[in-house]
Amino acid sequence: MLALLLFWRTATTSTALSRSSFIISSSIMHSRKSHNSTQKTMSDTIKMTSSNNEPSESDKLLPLHSEVDIPPASPTQAKKIGTALFYAVSSLGVIFANKIVLSTYKFPSVQTLALFQFTSTTLALKIASMLGYVNLLPISWKGVKSILPLSTCYLLNILTGLSATQNLSLPMMVLLRRASILMTMLLEKMMLNSQPSKTVQISVGLMLAGALVAALGDLSFNMVGYIVIFFNDLFTALNGVIMKRTAEEYRKSKMTVLFLNSFLSAIGVSIIILFVPGEVTRVQNFELWSNSGFVFYLVFASLMGSVLNLAIFLCTSTNSALTTTVVGCLKNVLTSYLGMFIGGDYIFSWLSFLGINISIAGSLIYAQATFRG
Repeated sequence: MLALLLFWRTATTSTALSRSSFIISSSIMHSRKSHNSTQKTMSDTIKMTSSNNEPSESDKLLPLHSEVDIPPASPTQAKKIGTALFYAVSSLGVIFANKIVLSTYKFPSVQTLALFQFTSTTLALKIASMLGYVNLLPISWKGVKSILPLSTCYLLNILTGLSATQNLSLPMMVLLRRASILMTMLLEKMMLNSQPSKTVQISVGLMLAGALVAALGDLSFNMVGYIVIFFNDLFTALNGVIMKRTAEEYRKSKMTVLFLNSFLSAIGVSIIILFVPGEVTRVQNFELWSNSGFVFYLVFASLMGSVLNLAIFLCTSTNSALTTTVVGCLKNVLTSYLGMFIGGDYIFSWLSFLGINISIAGSLIYAQATFRG
């Protein structure tokens, strides 16, 4: 009996110990499972966070320096002045070269000269892109449509400008272009909400008054030249304002915009040349193709046209359309005086000479007001 009692007690104790071991083991296993589950949850969270932070395949295709998200830094004063001077020097060179080609050598086609200038700009940018000096974005139909108004206005601006150079003396052409400043001011106010200061408005009024006085004393009046220069003023103002607006809204590569602009303009002027009766024949039959002087100035004008295109674009994007227009008038201080001796079509009169100097005074006042501000 005592033995049976001892056996029953031992068995009971073993069962209790087994139950305790099972409970402890289950607790340990449950703890391990919970720990593993927690680790897995944390791992998944980290992976999700990591995957959220990693760029997607479409993001990897976009540039890291997105111009849409990060606004471009404001240009320094030195850069503003540098681009303005670059434009002034380039413009002086191309104006004198164009005048010599069209008036001194009497080249009959402004469209052909414009085509040479557009083509040289397009080729120069494409070669620079192939060599890695500039980055041209891929051309898309959307990009072409966004640039088309600018290219159309730019083409008409160049054609009317060359035609005015052909039909007017340089001093009178320079003065009559003063009207483009007023047009630019009005267009910038309507399209860009820009308000020039009182000093700027007074200086522009002085320039226009000088142009009017000089026009009254013009002894070599040419109605075709006056009509063409009016439209050139209009297209100059539109071109500058649309260019500025394009640069602000689309944030495209500047060189890409310039490339598309020149490329589309070259196509447009080629169509004009083909459809204008007798245009190709006049160019082919021009008698000075063998003249080395003419060929030199034609090549120089074509190459300087590409440089000027770049200078205009940089000046307008860095400063403003109004600044580009008036800087163009400032460099015409030299053009006005030197133009009296280049081209051979200027007839001196004291009234026109007075108007030239009044207009120049207005240009100098504007330049001072602009670069101080």
